[in-house]
Amino acid sequence: MTTPPAAPAAGAPPLTLAHFPAEAARRFGGREALVFDDPLTGDAAGDRSGDRTVRWTYDRLRDESRRVARALVADGVEPGMRVAIVLGNRPEALAALFGAAAAGAVGVLVSTFAPRPELGRMLELAEPRIVVTQRRLSTHRHADDVAALRDRLPTLANVVAVGDDWDDWLARADEAAADGLDAEVDERTALVEPDDDGLVIFSSGTTETPKGMLHTQYAPVLQFHLQGRIFRRDTDTRMWTPLPVFWSAGLVSAIGATLATGGTSVLAETFDPAAALALLAREAVTEPYALPHQNLALAEHADWGATDLSSLRAVYGKSVYARHPTVHGDPDWTMPVGYGLSETCAFFSAHDAATPRERMRASHGRLLPGNEVRVVDPASGAPVRDGDEGELTIKGPSLMRRYLGRAPADCVDERGFFHTGDLGHVDAAGEVHFAGRIGEMIKTAGANVSPAELEVALRAFPPVKLARIVGVPDPRLDEVVVACVTLAAGASADADDIKSFLRERVSSYKVPRHVVFFDDGEIPMTSAGSKVKDRELTALVTARLNGAP
Repeated sequence: MTTPPAAPAAGAPPLTLAHFPAEAARRFGGREALVFDDPLTGDAAGDRSGDRTVRWTYDRLRDESRRVARALVADGVEPGMRVAIVLGNRPEALAALFGAAAAGAVGVLVSTFAPRPELGRMLELAEPRIVVTQRRLSTHRHADDVAALRDRLPTLANVVAVGDDWDDWLARADEAAADGLDAEVDERTALVEPDDDGLVIFSSGTTETPKGMLHTQYAPVLQFHLQGRIFRRDTDTRMWTPLPVFWSAGLVSAIGATLATGGTSVLAETFDPAAALALLAREAVTEPYALPHQNLALAEHADWGATDLSSLRAVYGKSVYARHPTVHGDPDWTMPVGYGLSETCAFFSAHDAATPRERMRASHGRLLPGNEVRVVDPASGAPVRDGDEGELTIKGPSLMRRYLGRAPADCVDERGFFHTGDLGHVDAAGEVHFAGRIGEMIKTAGANVSPAELEVALRAFPPVKLARIVGVPDPRLDEVVVACVTLAAGASADADDIKSFLRERVSSYKVPRHVVFFDDGEIPMTSAGSKVKDRELTALVTARLNGAP
């Protein structure tokens, strides 16, 4: 199945990271683009208001991006070279990404959660000419980590850190602007084409070395505009997110989609419930964009009930925000649901925010413009019958070019389709249904059970804060389904409650045989706190079911 590409408007500027800041400034100019409370400009434990609050307009974002481009050119960065960006959710991260693109380089977004060994593996794969980072972020000292890794990075010529030499680095390039640097930046930016290499995003897998996905200049900017429409954002949007810029959801669905529509992105480098609540109120945020466990942490905080959240509009019926006494959200807005992955720079199919919740529950929406999907037998690769379940294979304008270290032909099949490793089908209405990862399907008594289906169902059960479904070996049934559950603060539920809730929503063979409860923070998570470490969790569950304390 294929959808036609979106036709560009006559005279539209190139959809590239290099051109994005200038085009956004042309449209939105002096409007506020970015808000950030910067712990590097004062005492991180002090008042989060006052002179530590950084506010950039769209004009300022354009100008700062251009300053970065000048500094990179002055530092010897040539078109096609890579600039590693090890920065948190702060304005300089956006200026570095857009500035690298304007210089003809490729911005490589690297996780600030990574400990030194993992950081080293990503930088070795990225082969950067320059690393831009920051003096500190929480307990991390990234500049020190990169300095310790320099012997392993033969292409690296310079490391620049916000909070140390960043301002001097930019100022030197400003002083040299009259010596031809401005003209060089203009020339390079003008030569950037949508199909040029533009961005590397790393996966955040839990069991293997992160993979670097090389995207074109076009892919993320196309997604900025598509996501802006999907989320129904506009110039009145004030979106808060602690999701990091080095995730596709943070870069594209949160920040980029807001900037593409003239809204304001209220940024947070770290997540602290008290600080987040104060920020939501102070900045009159209209749309919060955070992970489910972060939203729950806000609702469980002592300041929750006393915080004025009346500015929130983009909230949906069963979210924690919709239950706040001061919130009266837009009844026509629902959090968009879709299917996507980092390899496609966010959504590949989606329902937009105006779709009724009942329809969103039924599928993962229609393909976005220009996308194509083939559903194939996972073993043979042959197409399955229309409507049958198989592996989703995809291609489209925002599909990555390749993984770093691999040739493009090694990343797609002979027809140019990327094999996702996901099970699903496309229904008669052309809507995509995701059933789960092929390797994650639990085989029990001859039937396949999707952990994702059960986990999504349990999100609607108010007592549950976090649920993860795993399969545990069983000599008679092959595997048994086990629900691993952390309850919300003050909530109560037992195994029968969990099972009864699911029996009303899924087939009986999918209902977990066992429910194992974990205290808050006890389920093993990655350092980012966004994914469960399934191998460690399965080992814990197996031990408990075998009687270990």
